[in-house]
Amino acid sequence: MTARSSILDRVRIALANREVVAHPGSFEGWRPFIHSGNPTEQFTEMFEAAGGEVVSFETQGEASLWVRGFLADFNSLSVGELARGRLNEDVEPDEWIEEMDPSVVEAGVSLAFGAVAETGSLIMTPQDGRRAQLLPPVHVVFVDQAKIYETLSEGLLALKNELLPGDKEGGELPSAVGLHSGPSKSADIGQVLVKGVHGPGRVVTVIVESH
Repeated sequence: MTARSSILDRVRIALANREVVAHPGSFEGWRPFIHSGNPTEQFTEMFEAAGGEVVSFETQGEASLWVRGFLADFNSLSVGELARGRLNEDVEPDEWIEEMDPSVVEAGVSLAFGAVAETGSLIMTPQDGRRAQLLPPVHVVFVDQAKIYETLSEGLLALKNELLPGDKEGGELPSAVGLHSGPSKSADIGQVLVKGVHGPGRVVTVIVESH
């Protein structure tokens, strides 16, 4: 008997004698979400626990002013198309932004579609440019408080309903949806935790209470 035949015989015997495991059935409702009753507080707690930072402002004008001050410490920026409108509110367009390629800048700015309280995640779409979301070492993200959803399923359903209104005419789903739960972290080598390996090492969420 060849080595190949011996191996195949052992595989056949193992398959024939393996224990039959029953299918667990539907996963619907398998994980109840216990929340504080305040999605914003829950998101903040979860996001900060993952190493992210959260600041909150009552108006977009206040948020934009703070972000412009925060970004003054950086020499180069990459600003997403959607975020540009938020940053330039109350000032002349492009008055202060000098953009560069996302691969060489110190900070990127984006607008999230929304956020998920149960996981502490930002819902990011390619509309603002994935390179600005992933390549700069610092990522600043605007998110409207009204779009902080309790569960992931609620957030994704809201995304679908907004982009595919009514009978699915007039819009299309994005090519990808990213869930960003704090800064990029990896412990692949030697189980040593390192931030910023596969994405931004610092992520700041700017919550706008009313827009």
